[in-house]
Amino acid sequence: MISNESQALLQERFKQSMRRLAASVSVITCAHEGQWHGLTATAVTSLCAEPASIITCINASSSVMPALNATQHFYVNLLRSEHVAISSNFGGRLKGAERFNEGVWAVGEQDVPYLQDAQANLFCEVEKAVAYGTHMVLIGRVKEVRFAEQVTPLIYQNGIYVGTAPLASGF
Repeated sequence: MISNESQALLQERFKQSMRRLAASVSVITCAHEGQWHGLTATAVTSLCAEPASIITCINASSSVMPALNATQHFYVNLLRSEHVAISSNFGGRLKGAERFNEGVWAVGEQDVPYLQDAQANLFCEVEKAVAYGTHMVLIGRVKEVRFAEQVTPLIYQNGIYVGTAPLASGF
């Protein structure tokens, strides 16, 4: 059995090691009862091509979760290097509908908003949701895909956006 002190040390060392993991930044969006919702996420990855699906992990206490649970539809908007302000807004700098003031947003399937100049937009339907620790692990079945030809990802590592000019502090 691990002591509380050892567990706390393990958690801190784990967090520090994960800061070294570079991740592409996305904004997850959904709509419910006419309201748009969204949050910044770095825990997004492909699951498989057949069926086309992704995994995203969202804190269960996130303000987006009630809407996402109700609607079961969402977009993964993969951000470009110039989308630092959008990432910051959805990462907590702004609240609610104010987050959508930056960028050009359109409405797709199920009235879910998507960022028009994102690197890619993946429209997903929740296939499965699994509670794990503080988070919900969502498996999203991809129903529609849009993508740009140019690849200029917004990368987040060690608390900062990497490869942007100038380097910006994180969300």
